[in-house]
Amino acid sequence: MKFKKIHGLIAATFTPFCEDGSLDERKIPVLAQSLRANGMAGAFIAGTTGEGAAMTYDEKIRLLEAWAPFSAAEFKVMAMLGGTSQKEAIALADRANALGIYGIAMTAPYYMRPNSVKQLVDYYESIAAAAPDQAFYFYHIPLLSKVELPMLDFLEEVGERIPNFAGIKYTHNDLMEFNRCLRFQGGKYDILWGWDETMLAGLSMGAKGAVGSTYNYAGPLYQNLMEAFQQQDMEAARHWQEKSIDLISLFGHYGGAACGKAIMKLCGLDCGQFRYPVKQLEKGDYEELKECLDQLGFFQYSSNEKQEQ
Repeated sequence: MKFKKIHGLIAATFTPFCEDGSLDERKIPVLAQSLRANGMAGAFIAGTTGEGAAMTYDEKIRLLEAWAPFSAAEFKVMAMLGGTSQKEAIALADRANALGIYGIAMTAPYYMRPNSVKQLVDYYESIAAAAPDQAFYFYHIPLLSKVELPMLDFLEEVGERIPNFAGIKYTHNDLMEFNRCLRFQGGKYDILWGWDETMLAGLSMGAKGAVGSTYNYAGPLYQNLMEAFQQQDMEAARHWQEKSIDLISLFGHYGGAACGKAIMKLCGLDCGQFRYPVKQLEKGDYEELKECLDQLGFFQYSSNEKQEQ
């Protein structure tokens, strides 16, 4: 394998916006410092959590440029390039390559959807070629993309055609397929778990690395979960997973995706609001959410206290 497999947690980062909704790159150094201080292995930018689908091309370029200085061997920055415009993704891949960002990722085109693995790889081939030095990951999230192609067939096809293909960010609930992908050709590719609220299931199936949005503000929780699992303390591991489940169960009431940015603000890392059509939170929502988080004991394991030494 050309690229080493990622072990540990990659935070799917929020994109910070100003009050007027414009991109706020000034917050990136603070976000990067917080992630590093809380033991994250890297950052996955402009993905679902990062609102990449709601950003312009120029904004994505600026975001790449803002995060690039923090990409290093011990802290890998991976950029989601998009999903529906091949030409735009090629241009973004070229810029990511020039900036030296560790990795790039693509989700499946979710409007004119491919109906075969070959079609999907046809779409990616020229994009990956524009960034030959970067690890190329497929972001498999059929819940949103509605593209449910067999991932074992995808690994077979993409492995033969894309030299810098590194693996899959697997945000799906098919544990059997996930395990088979991990074992494909003797464990050739990096298969990263993508469901925060079921991390324990992913670990039990062999996951060593994971990408998730709640790692931004609850990193210690997941570090504790992984440590308990490694020590074969399943009772403790379930305890921490249940903490994660209870936390994520709040999302539906407090704006879904927007709840994550609200929690960031309550932790002292204000990234602004989510862009429309996502629900915009009012002052009362923040106050009520904080009460719920207090009841869960969230601030005992949140990421807001640590600072990088």
